[in-house]
Amino acid sequence: MAKPHYGDRGDASLPSFFIIFIFLQLLPTGNGKADFYVLGPGEPLLAIVGEDTELPCRMSPNISAEGMELRWYRDQPSPAVHLHKNGEDVFEEQMVEYQGRTTFMSDHMARGEAMVRIHNVTVFDNGTYHCLFKEHTSYSNATLWLKVAGLGSAPRIRVTNNHDKGIQVECTSAGWYPEPWVEWRDLRGQMMPAVTHFSVLDTSGLFTVVSSVVPQDGITEGLTCYISNPLLSESKVAESSWPTSLSGRPQLTEWRLALPLILIALGLVMAGVICLFGKHQREELRTQLEEDTEQGGKEQKQPGSWAEAKLFHVSPSLDPNTASPKLMVSENQKSVKRLLFEQDLPLNSRRFDQDPCIMAHERFWTGRYYWEVEVGDRKAWTLGVCLESLGRVGRIPKSPQHGLWAVEFYKKRFRALSYPRTPLSPPQPFRRVGIFLDCDGGEISFYHVTHGTLVYTFSTLSFPGALQPFLCLWTHDPIPLTLCPVVGETQKDKGPPGDP
Repeated sequence: MAKPHYGDRGDASLPSFFIIFIFLQLLPTGNGKADFYVLGPGEPLLAIVGEDTELPCRMSPNISAEGMELRWYRDQPSPAVHLHKNGEDVFEEQMVEYQGRTTFMSDHMARGEAMVRIHNVTVFDNGTYHCLFKEHTSYSNATLWLKVAGLGSAPRIRVTNNHDKGIQVECTSAGWYPEPWVEWRDLRGQMMPAVTHFSVLDTSGLFTVVSSVVPQDGITEGLTCYISNPLLSESKVAESSWPTSLSGRPQLTEWRLALPLILIALGLVMAGVICLFGKHQREELRTQLEEDTEQGGKEQKQPGSWAEAKLFHVSPSLDPNTASPKLMVSENQKSVKRLLFEQDLPLNSRRFDQDPCIMAHERFWTGRYYWEVEVGDRKAWTLGVCLESLGRVGRIPKSPQHGLWAVEFYKKRFRALSYPRTPLSPPQPFRRVGIFLDCDGGEISFYHVTHGTLVYTFSTLSFPGALQPFLCLWTHDPIPLTLCPVVGETQKDKGPPGDP
C-alpha cells in the first residue's frame, strides 16, 4: 500500500500563508497610536479670484506638529498641492498648477496648527482639498471645501437701434464666477423681462455676461442693470443716463458730433438754474431760522403756534430690526458699517432682506426737523427719508413714487433720486450731509454742511404716512455712516400720544 503523501497538502498551504502575510503587511496601519486627529474648518472657505487664501488645519489634542509630514492635496495624495516634510518644503511632488503659488505657514506648529497659503487664486482652485498629518505609521486627515468667487467688471450699457428688433439696451460685464444673477429694472423700480447669455473663457474659466432688454416706447432713460455674485453680498450696477426715444431711423453722424456740445450747453444752463435756486433756498431758510430764534421766547403767541413752526435739531438712532444682514449697527445705534459677509439673523418682516439699507427708530408726522450724517470718505451711499411703509423685500425701488426721497453717491457720481434723476455737483470735500424735513410744508432738503450750501430740495410734497430717516451703504467700503449730534439738539416726542 502506498504511503499517504502528507507533504503535498503542506506544500499547497504554504503559498497561501505567504500571500496572506504579505497582504497584511501592505494594509495601511491608519492611526497606529490613535493619539491625534486632524480637523479642518467646519464651513466652506470663500476665496476671491486674484487674491490669496489660506487652507488651515489643526490637530486635536493640540500637540506639536513639528517633525511630522504635512501634506495638502486634491484628489490623490501625490502629486500634492503642498508637501512639508522633515522641517522642509518638498516641491518634487507638487502639482504643476500650484508650483510657485503656495507658501507654508509654520507660525503655530508647536500647538498643532499649520496652513498653506495659495497665491493669486483662480477659478480652477475651486473645490475639495485634504490635509494629512503623519507621524511614523500614525496619521489622520481632514477635508476642506474652497468656494471661489469672481466679482466681475463694472457693467457697461449700450443702446442699439436694430431695424428688425427695434431699440435694445444691452448690458455687458466680464470676470464673474460662478454664473452671476442678472436683473433689469425700469425707472419705477419694476423688473423687466430680459434675454441673458453667458460665455466662459477657457483660459480663465470666468463668465462673461451679455444681457439685453427692449424698453417700452423706445425710452431708455433710467433703466438699471444689476449683476450679482451668488456667493458675495455685492452687486455691480449700471444705469442708462441719456434719454432716448427713437423712431427706428439711425442717428446721423452730424447729430452724434453735435451731441457733446449740446450736453455742455445744457449743463451750463442747469448749473446756472441750480445756483440761483440754491441761493434763493438758502436765503429763505436763513430768514426762517432767524424768525424762529426771535420768536423763541414769546409766550404771548397762540398756544401751539410757535411749537409747530419751531425747527428741532435731532440726532436719530438706527433701528437694528430694520438693518440688512449685510450691515452692523454700533452699540449706541448711531453708526452703521458694511460687512464682507451676511450675518445669520432671525427672520424679520421689518428687515431689508437684499439691499444693504437701514431705517432709524424715529418717525415723523408733523413739524420741522434737521439732522446730520457723517459720510467721511465713503465711496458709495444713499441718504434720505422714506415712508414707514416702504417695501423691504427684494430690490428697493429708489424713487419718490414709491415713498423714498434721497440723494445718492455712487461711482463718483452724485445725484438726487428724483423722477427723472437729477445730477448734482456739490463742492468738495463732501464729508457731512445735513437733512432738513418739513412735514407740514412738504419739503425735504439736503445740505453740504462743510460749506453751508444747499444741495437739493424735494418740494410741494404730500406725505401719506409717517416718515423715517433712511440710509444705504453700497460696496464693501469699511468706512461707516454716522448720525451726528448737532448744536441745539432738542428732545421731542415724534409720534402721537400713546405711540411707543
